[in-house]
Amino acid sequence: MDTPTKIVNSVPSKPRAVVCGGGIGMFPHLMQRFRNEFDIVASITPRISPWYAWWYRLVSIRWPRHVWYRRWRYHLEKTPTSFRMLSKDFARQIAKLDGQYDVILFLGAMFSPGVHKGKRLFVFTDSCRWLSSRNVFDEISHFANPSDEKAWFALEGQVYNTASRVFVGSDFVRDALISHYNVSPDSAVTTGFGAAAAFGEPYEKKFDGNTILYIGKGDFEKKGGTLLMKAFERVRETLPSAQLHIVGQDRLPDAKGVINHGFVRDRDRLVGLMRSAHVFALPSLVDRNPISILEAMATSTPCIASDYGAMPGMVANAGIITPCEDVEALASALIKILSDHELARRLGENGRRRYETIYNWDSVWQVIQHEMNLALGHTDSETSARATNNLMNQ
Repeated sequence: MDTPTKIVNSVPSKPRAVVCGGGIGMFPHLMQRFRNEFDIVASITPRISPWYAWWYRLVSIRWPRHVWYRRWRYHLEKTPTSFRMLSKDFARQIAKLDGQYDVILFLGAMFSPGVHKGKRLFVFTDSCRWLSSRNVFDEISHFANPSDEKAWFALEGQVYNTASRVFVGSDFVRDALISHYNVSPDSAVTTGFGAAAAFGEPYEKKFDGNTILYIGKGDFEKKGGTLLMKAFERVRETLPSAQLHIVGQDRLPDAKGVINHGFVRDRDRLVGLMRSAHVFALPSLVDRNPISILEAMATSTPCIASDYGAMPGMVANAGIITPCEDVEALASALIKILSDHELARRLGENGRRRYETIYNWDSVWQVIQHEMNLALGHTDSETSARATNNLMNQ
């Protein structure tokens, strides 16, 4: 009797990966694709020791309280000393995983994952310190002195130049990496970002001529919220029934027509708010690649954004770009879109096309996957076969 032949699966298994950095929780859809492609053996977020954290809190004492907090955050995250401390803690943690990983996936560049022989490093970031330190509104990222600036750029640049690929959300960031960190153009790859699939579900878009939506977590003034409320006062003079819906803020001054939803964590509710908006406005002074703009485009909602960072390129023909801090231009843009339903519909359709062709996670992942395959010496067909095999074995 013949002995059954054992069929050996020739499809390569998943590469083993360590994921690290402060941005791990920022892009859940990207993380899910990592899990499909890699065997994630560990997620590492290094920490500064509690003793140093408390020391920094003491030496940062200022008044008022928000100034104290910013100074403390600067010491904790934005100095060469903190960079080295975080790098040291990461080295301690990853040393325990020796022999258990093949690839390091690094989200952000606030410390160094080091150089590990035979291990590929891939960096994913939405900005770089050179850009943020030169934004006049982003004080927490400004350097205290030239010595800190020089040391930080050297440390940060080493991370980018060690990586096999640095994936960024826009050419705005890519150009800075190439020009100011001497990153090879072949290594710096613009992928864009994507809106969550829930925002892209088909529905019938309606324009009510009244509803403005703003989503901005963090500093309300720097995110353009204060500017928007001033512009909204002018909008109400022309369109008394207009409403401004605000998401992501705790307390706001009372104002006619302003509805504060606070912090909304329920995804279905956020999708509903975006769908019901006639126009989405984010006149931010500090955001470089805001995902909320992509979410607006996914729901066919026209956008108004400031002319900072990658926002003009992201919005393109899906909305109107206004100069930073220009209240009159912002009010005029809001009135224009609220008053012209045909314009709103056309801008919304343009945004929807941009979502379908560029700013969705499937399109973003195709670029990332292809470039990672090149760096790892894999073919796209081998990756596809491995993914199919993993799915069949689940």
